[in-house]
This record gives sequence, C-alpha cells and structure tokens, in this order.
Amino acid sequence: MNGFLGGKSALVTGAGGHIGSHLVRALVNQGAHVIAAVRAGSDLSRIADVVERVNVIRFDLMTDDAAALIERVGHNAPALVFHLGAAGVNPAKGGAAEIMQTNVMGTFQVLEAAKTWKPERFIFTGSCFEYGEGANLHEDDLPMPTAEYGASKVAGTTLALTYHQRYGLPVTVLRPFTAYGADEAPHRLIANAIYHCLRGTRFELTGGEQTRDFIHVDDVVRAYLLAAEHRAAVGEIFNVCTGVETSIRAAVELVMDVTGAKIDAAFGALPYRNPELWILSGDPVKAREKIGFAAQIGLREGIARTVEWFRQDRR
Repeated sequence: MNGFLGGKSALVTGAGGHIGSHLVRALVNQGAHVIAAVRAGSDLSRIADVVERVNVIRFDLMTDDAAALIERVGHNAPALVFHLGAAGVNPAKGGAAEIMQTNVMGTFQVLEAAKTWKPERFIFTGSCFEYGEGANLHEDDLPMPTAEYGASKVAGTTLALTYHQRYGLPVTVLRPFTAYGADEAPHRLIANAIYHCLRGTRFELTGGEQTRDFIHVDDVVRAYLLAAEHRAAVGEIFNVCTGVETSIRAAVELVMDVTGAKIDAAFGALPYRNPELWILSGDPVKAREKIGFAAQIGLREGIARTVEWFRQDRR
C-alpha cells in the first residue's frame, strides 16, 4: 500500500466484529489514526491488542443519528470511512425490524455524517447475500435476496451509491463472500468445525451439499485497503471472493484433516434452511482488473492458520 494510510484518520464502524477488528488492526499497523465505532457494551476483546492505540467511540446504528456520530468523532474528521457495522450477520440474533433499522437507516445516518466530513473514500460493506443463489456471480447480476439481511444490504448498497451520484460522496461497495479466519464467531461454520475438532465432540450438520466461496479474513482486509487506495474503485461494486466453490462437507472434512481429528461429523443430522442457498460463489475478475485484488490464501492454508490461532487463543 506504499504508505498510503500513514497519518490518515479512518473511521471503522463495526470495529468489534470479525472483519472490522482485523481491519482496525491493519489500519493501526500501517500508521492510520483509527476511530473505532462500537455499540455501548460491545466486547472489545478482538481489538484488545490495539485498543490503546485507537479512539473508541460508542455509536449505535439502530438508535443514534448523524449528529451524534459527528459529535463523538469530534474535530478530526475521518479521511476514510469504512462502514462495516450491521445487524443480522448471525441469523439467530436480531429480527427483521432491527435488521432494517440498523442496516438501512443506520447506513443513512453514517452517510449523512460523511456528507459533512467529505472523506476521500467511503467503503460500504455489502454482502454476497444480496445476490441470492448462483455460481460465479458478477457485480452486474440482478440482486435477488432470499432473506431480510440480504434485502437490507441491497437497500444499503443502493443508498450508498445514490449518495455517490447525488452528492459526489466517493463510495465503493464491497461484497464479501464467506469470510473465515482467526477470532471468527463460534456459530460460523469453519470456527464451529474447529471447536468440535479440538474438543473431540460430535458435530451435527446438514447434509453439506451446499457450496460456498470461502475467503480468508486477511484477504478480505487487503481488499478493503486496496479499495480505499485506488481511485478506480469509486462508484463501483466489487465482489470480495476467490471464485472457488467448496461444499460444506468438503470444508468440514478439510478441517478434520488439518487438525487430525476423528470426530463424529454427523452430516444429515440437521435440516436444511428454508430457503436454502445451494450454490453461492462470486466472480473475482472485476476486483482483480480494477484494484489489483486477488485472494492469496488457499483454503487449506487458511484453515491451518485459523486452527493454529484457535489452539493458541488465550481467552
């Protein structure tokens, strides 16, 4: 990134989340002055190693407005805004009303604040779930979400790009596919499989025929940094993906192979979701051609790194 971030002020919403915490750490390590926005009462353990080097502010996307965000950020207006905060990432938490209020109206409030700040770049975090089902999905494909979370992200993407068109806000939309890696929430597939393998416990799953485009969180963070640096990213949507489909069954079996565990992986013990997304993978070409992003960490290597982190986790 050639020192692009050195000395810049960067706001990260959702700074305590999986991708957000890794992004905060990368920004700090590259010399940015980070404003980490989290909800009151949020667990900051994911950024415990850098928390003394960032400005933590409390901001609730569901209830706070733009004026509150501007006040809490203070006089040091961010040159870069990375909007990752969202509800509904964990399907077991948050109903439809919370998802819409947080992901749509909360995004509106952050965009309104950004109008005042006039940042160099506003990176909005969309989702692969905006598309619905499909293989090798391209950024120009018509969104067909199958649940409220995906629909809320379609609305957020549309709103962010509207602010680009109407107000000249330099917006880029990133759509991460199935991110995994160190400090991932235990309800997520790879983390859950690792927990069961390290503990030697029975792991109940669906049949596992579904395919996903797994991408390591370090690659995802690199996509954010490249999008912030490259002028060609402005006004564009980019998939953050590998383009490689892997079935749920194959991913779990790979975790078992890497850990050497002989657990009872009970495929078929759980029902499929309704509706189930049987295929979900992205086309990585546009990101490669416009901002030079291509995933560098293969699934086996990424799982090995993640297993090592969980083995050494001191929490």
